[in-house]
Amino acid sequence: MDWLALSRGPSLSIPDRLSVDLERLILEGSLPPGERLPSERELATLLGVSRVSIRQALHELESRGLVDRRPGRGTVVLNPGDRSQLADADFGFDITRGDELGEIMELRAIIEPPMARITALRATPRDIALLEELVLEMEQDVSNERYAELDRAFHQAIAQYTHNPHLALLNERISQQIAPSRAKRYLTKSRRTASSVSHRRIFEAIAARDGALAEHEAHEHVRVIREEIVRATDQSTAEMEYIS
Repeated sequence: MDWLALSRGPSLSIPDRLSVDLERLILEGSLPPGERLPSERELATLLGVSRVSIRQALHELESRGLVDRRPGRGTVVLNPGDRSQLADADFGFDITRGDELGEIMELRAIIEPPMARITALRATPRDIALLEELVLEMEQDVSNERYAELDRAFHQAIAQYTHNPHLALLNERISQQIAPSRAKRYLTKSRRTASSVSHRRIFEAIAARDGALAEHEAHEHVRVIREEIVRATDQSTAEMEYIS
């Protein structure tokens, strides 16, 4: 892990900036569940900040259920889904079924828009800062693999920022199941463009504290992405028939 790559922008306090950067690494999967972070002293030295700032940042992450801190063991990254019986739930998705993606997108249409509405009302400045960073990077020329990571992190961040741990846990568990909808063969150029535009609109609605608009934009996002997936599926099927 390149700890020196963590930025500390002027718009947030140092502890908030640190907690945002660390949370982003967790949501993106760069710091996977079970990963042990360096000690407070080591992090303070690596990042050039005080141990007090490190301690405050880690406390914030602990309160959000993203790390576990215990004397003698240090700080360990958690999977939000491990904190609930939802972690043991099996939603039974089988991507090999022809109608599976339609069901997945229907599920997203049910759970994601209301979460966006709640987040617009509850997100803190540091929450909004992280969402903006994710949106900005998705608008860059990144690989499809990186885009999929950012996409997942963006939607998980929205769930986290409802500040309702049950919603965050539910979204984390479901996110593992809907991963097929972010598969490379569905991540076409047109879908990436449409998705980035939608993410920008959702973010701006949340930043403006407009819950109704955030819910509307999230609903439109799922609708548009579903259309893009259907288009990509039809194209892939046509190509296979031509090859046959």
